[in-house]
Amino acid sequence: MKRATIKDVAALAGVSAATVSRVLDDRPEISAETKEKVREACRCLGYVPNAAARGLTGRRTNVIGMVIPDVSNPYFSGMVTAIERRAAQEGFRVMLSNSMRSEEQELRAIDHFLARQIDGLLVAAISPQSQARHGALIRGLPCVYIGVNHCEACSYVMSDNTAGAYAATRYLLGLGHRDILFFGGRETSRTRELRIKGFYRAMAEEGLKGRDLVAVGDVRQLRQWSYERALELFQSNSVPQAIFAFSDITALKIMEAAEERGIRIPQDVSLVGYDNISFAALPRIDLTTVSQRKFRAGEIAVTRLLEQIHGKKGRTVDLLQPELVVRSTCTKKEGGTG
Repeated sequence: MKRATIKDVAALAGVSAATVSRVLDDRPEISAETKEKVREACRCLGYVPNAAARGLTGRRTNVIGMVIPDVSNPYFSGMVTAIERRAAQEGFRVMLSNSMRSEEQELRAIDHFLARQIDGLLVAAISPQSQARHGALIRGLPCVYIGVNHCEACSYVMSDNTAGAYAATRYLLGLGHRDILFFGGRETSRTRELRIKGFYRAMAEEGLKGRDLVAVGDVRQLRQWSYERALELFQSNSVPQAIFAFSDITALKIMEAAEERGIRIPQDVSLVGYDNISFAALPRIDLTTVSQRKFRAGEIAVTRLLEQIHGKKGRTVDLLQPELVVRSTCTKKEGGTG
């Protein structure tokens, strides 16, 4: 006979798998009526999970769940590597799930992890709106957020995006550039909001307005949007002296479009990216960029989560200072000091 699963119990009881898990752990937030329905379903199906025994004895699974937008993004893949390495040093495994920038998929991933009795959760939420929905699921589970999409009551690790953008813009200004374009990012992006704040602050200090190009509306393929907008820009009469790209991925698409249009970087246009992904350091690219110190962020996030798992109370906040990485995609203009 096929062995019953937690999903079978959930279906029979008419609840989610995460709710079954909480009942088996005798969590106080679950009503007596729901607990009885789940326990009756377990009796009917003969379901006695190892995870339930683990919950009753108080033992840990030594498993951490991690939800990120997209592991194919080099920024996240690099961070995951650091997180897995640090977790392994402490005897923990990492289960990874991609939300693919879908709010519902992000919630399903969290629910899936909770049903498997993870000890803690790391989340790079896709938006403040999606993060606001996590509380009802996570409740008292140890959790640390990575990046900018979190509430002020959460524990989180993030880089100072405003400071990083400010430093990059000051660098371009120091090279003598005055017509600088901030290129890319979604209109709804909290990350973009913080970076463009630093950009405009640096421009205003020099009495300059600056300009920006934003992805408005439901842009599903941001890389393709970046490439197409860059092609249009390089064919127009408003090519800037310098471009500050929202991310390194955006900068790579700008470089691709520039080559197609016969625009030389940095001779015709200086270019700065953001994130310091591994591709940025390749010889033919050699992109000047801003490092968010993703490896350090991943290590700190695991450390803070393990502190919670081991019983430490209280919210933690780690704000990392970014670093400007100067390579060869920018050049000095007349009057510049950099």
